Amino acid sequence: MKKRQANFELLRIVAMYMVLVMHYLNYHVGSLFFDLGLHTLTVTAVVLDSFCIVAVNAFVMLSGYFLSVKSFSLRRWIGLLCQMLFYTLLIPPLLVFLGVLSPLEARSISHIWNCLFPIQSGHYWFMSSYMVLLLFTPFLNVALEKLDQKKLRNGILFLLVIFSVGKSLSPLYFATDRYGYDLGWFLVLYLAGGYFRRFGVPYLKTAARGFGVYLASVGVIALLEMGLMGFAGRLEGLRYYTSVPFHYNFLPCFVGAVGLFSGFAHLQIQNERLAGAIRRVSPAVLGVYLIHEQMDIALRWYDWIDALTAPFGLSVTNAFLAGEGPTKALWFLAALFVQTAIVFVLCVGIDGLRGLLFAWIGKKWDKRRTEGT
Repeated sequence: MKKRQANFELLRIVAMYMVLVMHYLNYHVGSLFFDLGLHTLTVTAVVLDSFCIVAVNAFVMLSGYFLSVKSFSLRRWIGLLCQMLFYTLLIPPLLVFLGVLSPLEARSISHIWNCLFPIQSGHYWFMSSYMVLLLFTPFLNVALEKLDQKKLRNGILFLLVIFSVGKSLSPLYFATDRYGYDLGWFLVLYLAGGYFRRFGVPYLKTAARGFGVYLASVGVIALLEMGLMGFAGRLEGLRYYTSVPFHYNFLPCFVGAVGLFSGFAHLQIQNERLAGAIRRVSPAVLGVYLIHEQMDIALRWYDWIDALTAPFGLSVTNAFLAGEGPTKALWFLAALFVQTAIVFVLCVGIDGLRGLLFAWIGKKWDKRRTEGT
């Protein structure tokens, strides 16, 4: 089997950690954005969020880059579905056993339905869009293979105008806009990843240029958001647009994802031991999302991890009670990075064990099929 490319697998790991950080920020500080204005914690959160907001776009672009040259695999699709069901069906009874979830809640029809049908119910919004995207890949791959560079580039640019450019400039909400949380935007990202593999982007021919575009986009997002926060408190009409820089289909967010993707595409990881470690960890990173965003865990894990690290002085409560200025920001950053690192490592470990179990079941299944024939 051909080895996974360590540079792209590292991007996969980094992107998933960014997603975890975004969820942490939105839970702990998101509600304070409008209340506190340009407060130390909100500025810190805005800057971190600006670094991380490109993660989902980059993750889908990875799929376009690799799957655009592969045939659709029903086995892979079913494997992803089984991976989701493993968590949606097994976590609730475990939480009931631990006394975290009430039996009444776990047995409710709506709860059971959301766990049995995670794609249709939107249990995980990302997977609901991503799993349908995979069903479209045979058609998308034909376009990526057959169209010449000009037609493919123009097609992607036209889709960007529809899904990104207009909403990025409009101070009013468009009824068809889903902020990039939808299949339509995922189709654009998939095509962009496939285009990058086939034709590349002439300007982004080095890692330095790619990371430079990413950092420039981060700066645009952060400065625009902080500028809007300053006005939103006085101009109610800007309240909606204050959220736009953190929409996945905001144009600088797309450009930043392309830059980050390009930077990792040209990254050379020479140390084989490091590359091997990256390849071992990367298959389990989707489990980080599936575990911490499972519906019964999603609104609880923040308090669990905060209570775990609080005896060591690392908690969000301590950060809010700390002194003003840099001291408050440093306490918050320390709590954030320690807590998210613990959650990330724990979830990777759990999904690694799940992967071993699935691999064992797969071998048994293949052996029985072989013996049966």
